[in-house]
Amino acid sequence: MPVSVSATGDRGACLHAAARTDVQALSTAHPEQALEKLSALLEECCPDPTCGPELRLMAADILLRIGALEQLHVQLEACLPQTPQQRVRHSLLLGHAETRVGRLPEAELHFQAALGEAASAGLTPLQADATSFLAQVSHRTGHSEEALRLIAQALGLRQMSGDVDGEIRALCNKALILNAQARLPEAVEALAQAQLLLPRCSQPLQSALHVYSGLGLLHETTHQYEEAYEQFIRAKEVAARAGDQASESSMALNSGEMARQCGKFVDAGLLLSSALQVARALSNTQVQTAALQSLGLLYAETGNQAAADRAFSDAAALSQGSSDIDTQLELLQVMGEQYLNSPSPQRAAPLLERALAISDHAVRPAHALIIHNLLARLYETGDPRRAIMHLKQAATLSNTLRDVALSTQARDLTREAELNSTRREIRYERDLRRTADSARTEAIAALEHGKFYDELTGLPNRVMLHALLNNAVTAQEPPYGGLSLMVVDLNRFKQFNEALGPAGGDQLLREVAARLKTSLKPQDLLARASNNEFLLVLFGDTPQAREAQADAVLATLQRNFSVSGQDLNVSSSAGLVHHPEHGPSTEDLHRAAHIALEDARRGGHRLHVYSGGDELRVKAIALDAALATALEADEFELHFQPLVDAHSCRPVCAEALVRWNSASLGRKSPAEFIPALERSGGIIALGAWVLREACLRAATWQDVRVAVNLSARQFQEGDLLGDVKRALALSGLPPERLELEITESVMIESPDRVQTLLAALSALGVRVMLDDFGTGYSSLSILRTLAVSGLKIDRSFVTALERGNNLEAQAMIRSIVGLSQALELDVVAEGVEHADEGTLLRNLGVDLLQGYYYGRPSPDWTPLD
Repeated sequence: MPVSVSATGDRGACLHAAARTDVQALSTAHPEQALEKLSALLEECCPDPTCGPELRLMAADILLRIGALEQLHVQLEACLPQTPQQRVRHSLLLGHAETRVGRLPEAELHFQAALGEAASAGLTPLQADATSFLAQVSHRTGHSEEALRLIAQALGLRQMSGDVDGEIRALCNKALILNAQARLPEAVEALAQAQLLLPRCSQPLQSALHVYSGLGLLHETTHQYEEAYEQFIRAKEVAARAGDQASESSMALNSGEMARQCGKFVDAGLLLSSALQVARALSNTQVQTAALQSLGLLYAETGNQAAADRAFSDAAALSQGSSDIDTQLELLQVMGEQYLNSPSPQRAAPLLERALAISDHAVRPAHALIIHNLLARLYETGDPRRAIMHLKQAATLSNTLRDVALSTQARDLTREAELNSTRREIRYERDLRRTADSARTEAIAALEHGKFYDELTGLPNRVMLHALLNNAVTAQEPPYGGLSLMVVDLNRFKQFNEALGPAGGDQLLREVAARLKTSLKPQDLLARASNNEFLLVLFGDTPQAREAQADAVLATLQRNFSVSGQDLNVSSSAGLVHHPEHGPSTEDLHRAAHIALEDARRGGHRLHVYSGGDELRVKAIALDAALATALEADEFELHFQPLVDAHSCRPVCAEALVRWNSASLGRKSPAEFIPALERSGGIIALGAWVLREACLRAATWQDVRVAVNLSARQFQEGDLLGDVKRALALSGLPPERLELEITESVMIESPDRVQTLLAALSALGVRVMLDDFGTGYSSLSILRTLAVSGLKIDRSFVTALERGNNLEAQAMIRSIVGLSQALELDVVAEGVEHADEGTLLRNLGVDLLQGYYYGRPSPDWTPLD
């Protein structure tokens, strides 16, 4: 909380006014030294009665930031506030101390006292502060609507006092609450308003931190974990530059959890351990509890159950008595899931039921969705009726969350892209680069004070290189001829860092930086962009000359490095772009350079010159946007391909295959749109539509079955059994004429749920076929436990027959037929394109055949064809 220096008291001029200003400037970078100076000042007499309380409030503020809460209370107990402003700040500091350790009701009382004092004295900025802190407490105790009301009041107060940074914080806090309630369009709107205020703010680092954090939470809610990870990492970097340890710890926690969700276990461990360490130092129980929970999950996922149990136990001990709703929910959910995966899953029931009650009361739909799915797993064996009830509730919530996201996707994609773009990063710094010479002088002065230096290598950081590159590309006469931007990434750096330790990794980075420096011309530029990524600006008359120089730069890294007495061979990958051929602006060059870097990695090249790739990203966005409305616009259609009896060649079944003719994109292959729908969750709604349409069509066929492919997400998230029942009831199709096809991967991902659902489908009379058999993980034991009616031999076996010449393929098919006959399962061979293949398969004992030889997929197919 910023501290302002009070005016002179009634009895005399303050002797410490100048000293207090010096201490205030020192407090962020060197809090211990600032505390020593304050202690010395308190021992001196001052005629101003407000001076002593002011010094103690300043000390308490510093102690709060470094987590020394016991000493903070000592200072506040000795403090006797003399002015309304001091009394407000005294109450606010007490409230923050209680919040830090999770005592939210006590914190609320202090914030209420601060609000009353500030309102009575007409201290509008402090009134806004107290209102904002009350809103945070209300949200964390489950009263989110009250929190939104308080945020609206705080926003009005900020606007009244002209506090742009406060407006940004209020809007980001509003977005946080709306995000927790799954009101995503409103959350996006609040973040957009905050982002538009960035150019006018006076504390750009803190304001940008709030915007990036809000974006991360938004992506996390919509399960875009990679994007959330990037935003939280960006927020963490900004917090570090601002010297905000508390926020840096929170962002390390958030980015660590997203790294865990993405399977980046090494990164997750480092980030979460860092968050836990700093949170302990700052006495922040909320971050400590959350970090321990995430570490517990990480340990469990990586096979260290003993460490996981210790982490969960520590988290439970810390959260005892906490009135923070989200902390309670996270712990109950995590512990419930652990019990669910243990030999005593019934122990999860009271925890998950309590978590569900809290999530419903506090309006946390994202939590409720997860908990309903966990409860469905818990009850699916012992109480199927109850399990189905929870699955239906989960499906309703899932549809609500997904529908909100999809309905606003087209409107918000551009806005979100702008919010995530480097063009929006800390707007004031970009203005410094583009304005008059006096502004550039200020940037250089800041550089001289270390603001734009990388502390480890001494190189300019990414921000400063961005400024210098921007000067070069916007100059009327480019200096030193043309220019190219090169991004260099060290391969396997994480392995080196783990083997050598942090100190060895740091030494390697310094050695790489030194070697890169020696390979450049005097006018070239070099910066460290991130952990193991360097940016270079190369000047030269022709692109060919700059490409040759880039290759020479990389060659200098081929010689072994000596670090901690070990010789290391460090390879690298690099992307190179030319100005203006590959982009007119700094942002365009950065984006293209990273695309080129990715192409270099994928192709196994040392250096790749940009060759396009933006169009792929544009196409992906266009595809997702078009898919969002395709079902509603009736753009999907079903084609049918027959399965025939191997002896009579009469059709006994037809497989329904979905096709998409987009109004904006034209006809698209299932290989393009099915994976996109799998990622977004839209496959669940499409799957239900396919079931209905296929059953309606098959109801007009006499004695011919229809086969429908199922997605893994239909098993995991959708109400599959309900969809099947509704499709059969609507069409009047007898259940025994519906055949569902599942892949082996579905069984591996959700074996318990699959087994339960297959048993329920079998009880209805619906047939289930195991698709693509022979290429996955199926075994005799699995087939014995699953209620399947048959299996489809993967087309690769039919292709391998090579028109009857491959004895190995014949032996494989013969063994599959023997297995299926022993288990009384039907066998289908798909991909039959020639008559002699069909004859051979029939002789091998295959019952049913499918392929182009017997009929291509057609929207007009009927059994009479």
